[in-house]
Amino acid sequence: MTIVNRVATSGLIHLDPATLIKDVSVTVLALADFMGKEPILREKPFREALKTHNWSTYKNQYVAIHMDEDTIVPQWTPMLMTAKLQSVVKGVCLGNLQDAISLAYNDAIQQLDFKKFTGKNVIVKGCSDGAVPNWVYVRLMKELQPYANRISYGEACSSVPLFKR
Repeated sequence: MTIVNRVATSGLIHLDPATLIKDVSVTVLALADFMGKEPILREKPFREALKTHNWSTYKNQYVAIHMDEDTIVPQWTPMLMTAKLQSVVKGVCLGNLQDAISLAYNDAIQQLDFKKFTGKNVIVKGCSDGAVPNWVYVRLMKELQPYANRISYGEACSSVPLFKR
């Protein structure tokens, strides 16, 4: 008697959202680190701190510029930091680590060629190894639905059907 792996021969395409950014480096850069001990930004020392900072340490990373709520800075401050980062990073945003992770996911989803899923049966893996934000699943459904024949969530052995053409 031969055991046949029906999952392997089914033609199902597995899409694991956690793998979309598995090799991506994400970091947070605190604006306060460039202000010394001052709660209010002083432009000249701030610009000098930016000028002497080694921006290459963020090469090919997604960076979130973090501003403390009690820090008083003009609106152009994160723009100036972005100008310094832009030439070395993959992406920059204002916020926290989760915001930078979301930016990385957004870029990864934009780079996917969803046309390759035309007429295919797709399982979007659930319970991934990484902490995938919920919005990623919604966005994948939105992007896959015009192309895929069927979309399920979970694993091949226990999937939840979501869409059938």
